[in-house]
Amino acid sequence: MLFKKIVISFGFVGILYGVQALHQDHSVVIAATLTGMITDENGDGIEDAVVTIKGRKGPKKKQKATTDSDGFYEFDDLKKGKYRVKVTSVGYKSEKETLKIEKNTDDAESDFTLDFDEYDTTNDTESMDSAVSAFQEIGTLRKEDPINIDEIVSLYEEYLQDLTQQLDTEYSLSMDEDLLSAMDDIENNIDPKLAGQVIDKTLQRVFYLAIYDRITEVNNDYDEESTSYLETLWDEAYSAYQALYGTADRENKVLTEDRLSIETGSNPNLEDMITVAFIRGKDALKKKDLEEDEITVGVQRQVIRLSLIRSFYIAVLREVESIINNRDTNLEKALEYQKEGEVYYKIIEEYVSRDNPSGNETIKSQLTGDVSEVDADTIVSEMSRGFIGRVEGELDASESNISEGDRKDAMIVAEEAHLYSGVFLEDLELRLGDDFSDDMEEALNELRAVSDELDTVSAASAREVITAIIENYENELL
Repeated sequence: MLFKKIVISFGFVGILYGVQALHQDHSVVIAATLTGMITDENGDGIEDAVVTIKGRKGPKKKQKATTDSDGFYEFDDLKKGKYRVKVTSVGYKSEKETLKIEKNTDDAESDFTLDFDEYDTTNDTESMDSAVSAFQEIGTLRKEDPINIDEIVSLYEEYLQDLTQQLDTEYSLSMDEDLLSAMDDIENNIDPKLAGQVIDKTLQRVFYLAIYDRITEVNNDYDEESTSYLETLWDEAYSAYQALYGTADRENKVLTEDRLSIETGSNPNLEDMITVAFIRGKDALKKKDLEEDEITVGVQRQVIRLSLIRSFYIAVLREVESIINNRDTNLEKALEYQKEGEVYYKIIEEYVSRDNPSGNETIKSQLTGDVSEVDADTIVSEMSRGFIGRVEGELDASESNISEGDRKDAMIVAEEAHLYSGVFLEDLELRLGDDFSDDMEEALNELRAVSDELDTVSAASAREVITAIIENYENELL
């Protein structure tokens, strides 16, 4: 039996109709299989997108398929005829097209590209918006020569100090003291460029904590508080995120092959991932399905939180790269980059120190000591060891939650394991090779899927694979 494959592509790809195949027996009607990929504007697969098809003639029942972690979907046993196809996913604009499956067609393929949707702020966020605007203006002022410190102090005291002091009290920090000290240094002309970096990065920490504070309150009080109240907190968190969008919108940084420096890796598109998570989280605040929506909020909170942490991890490595590239030719610039790296690292320090306290001290000593001692492989290795500990902790929690039938927490910790692993996955690929990184990602995605089903056996198998690969990776670290 001879036939030509029919290929049908939609979205930005276009539409191509195949020609009906030659067939030895025209009386035979072959049921077709329809497959395709759903991707975003960056070319990344969209997981859990819903693809709906319905025949255009007669009362034919709608069929639905959900994409896997790569954005792949499949329909089987489709007869010839025209079909309406619609693709939806919260956080993206829907797409729809009409396709025709010819008689005796065996396979059809339909790919969609979905545009990112926009976050809809529905509550007053004027106070946070003003804080973000002040931060952005301070960012411009600190780059001037000379620095207009009076204007910086004025903006800080009017729009940012109350927020900083509130978060200092809540998290037992001293950010306000650090900021005022840096402003005094500029006033007294003591390393003003370094002091400007302290101001900028410390304020980024303020906004990170403002986001974390609000999305955590939404998660913790989901059952008790009204949708209106929760949406206000969520909108404020999204407003605060605008201060960090530029930090999230950066390509990954990885070790060079000789492990002597840092270079640019792939683009994780964290800024888009975070925006989609904010949209999905807010949609779940409508509480249409209380149990499922509560899980969605819990998962999206982790996507936002840990994607931002990964952004700061990348920022540390970006400064390490600049230290190494400048320390032999421009010591002043190298010291400035070192100060940036030091303050950025303070934001993620707790994610390393808990499971790698000695490595944490090593990193801090390199980011505060002689720039000639800064070693890229050491910093990457020690940070990775800290995040490995976080993954292992989530795997332990996964085993406990699934065995106890706690679907919500099982799904959330599986997502956390996936996000924590994303921090070091490209480095794992460098040290172990593509096969190991592919197997790691596949096992992490499998754990997420089977956690939804509380599949004890499959979850145990996925955890075993992840643990074995992590052990191999840890053995390769410096």
